Amino acid sequence: MAYTTAELAQVRQAIIDLSTGQQATRITKDGRTVEFATTDLNKLRALERDIVLGLQSAATRRRSRTRYVTTSKGL
Repeated sequence: MAYTTAELAQVRQAIIDLSTGQQATRITKDGRTVEFATTDLNKLRALERDIVLGLQSAATRRRSRTRYVTTSKGL
């Protein structure tokens, strides 16, 4: 699933809100709202890791390199 930096910011804000004592935090994505309670802090941190890894892998994709080798002996 492709994530955006805006979604990463929203998840990080939810982690901060839960860590500072708010009871519940809502995150909306694609018209779907998910509410996290303080017990779901580990789930939010796991989601944050997934988003960061997804963004990093999308940024570091490189074109594959192809080498064409010829020899003079017809091999």
